[in-house]
Amino acid sequence: MNQVIFQCEDSTEGIFTGVYDAWASRLGHGNVKLEAGTGHEMELFSEYRSVETDREKAEKVAGTVRKSMGSGCWESIYQATLAEGEEKAEAVYRSIVLGISMARRKNGSVHRLMENIQEPCIFQIMTLSRAVAREAHRYLGFIRFQEMKGKLLYSEIAPSGQILPLIGDHFTNRYPGERFLIYDIRHKMSLLHQPGEPWYLFTGEEPNTAVLEKSENEKDCEKLWKNFVETIAIPERTNPDLQKQLLPLKFRKYMTEWS
Repeated sequence: MNQVIFQCEDSTEGIFTGVYDAWASRLGHGNVKLEAGTGHEMELFSEYRSVETDREKAEKVAGTVRKSMGSGCWESIYQATLAEGEEKAEAVYRSIVLGISMARRKNGSVHRLMENIQEPCIFQIMTLSRAVAREAHRYLGFIRFQEMKGKLLYSEIAPSGQILPLIGDHFTNRYPGERFLIYDIRHKMSLLHQPGEPWYLFTGEEPNTAVLEKSENEKDCEKLWKNFVETIAIPERTNPDLQKQLLPLKFRKYMTEWS
């Protein structure tokens, strides 16, 4: 039979829904493939099926992964769904199939699945998971907030992976009494925190530009900060290559001292 390709949304819920539908199709794991997002090249002699994101299905898959494979495997697979990569959905699907198969053979949970890096899907999951975790960690130091009128702290970023879920707790713990919004331009995703409340994620909506006007205090602080950065610089010891290594160009557009 022809290969059936399930096309899902490029999100954690979308990929897990795709895993659910591909498995439930009972077409045989060797006859199905999972793709997330758009831009994939069409394959000859393949049937395409669109997957509609369903939270209930996604939660069932997530629950199965946690129960059968343990928290360590769950963390790696979850982080892989947030990474940038054309084949990530397929790697997630194959890893879950492998993990459940191993759990059934051993009549219990598999907590060391990610040690099987000789398996291509596991190696890819580990590579994607580490890449997005590394990027999220770097953004903890590169994010710059601007104070808007109305006491809203606002920041724009454009990461390769969907890192907002991985940095929400950090900034909530750091600024528990502040109202802040971090907007991921590339993925059209926003992280919002209100004082005394958990943080929330919103997708597909751009921030209201009407409320994004810098406060007078912010304008003054930006001038002082830029002047400070220029003052402490030593022109004779400028090393552009090292700067690019420690602070890649993609971060600078959204940093006060470089704008």
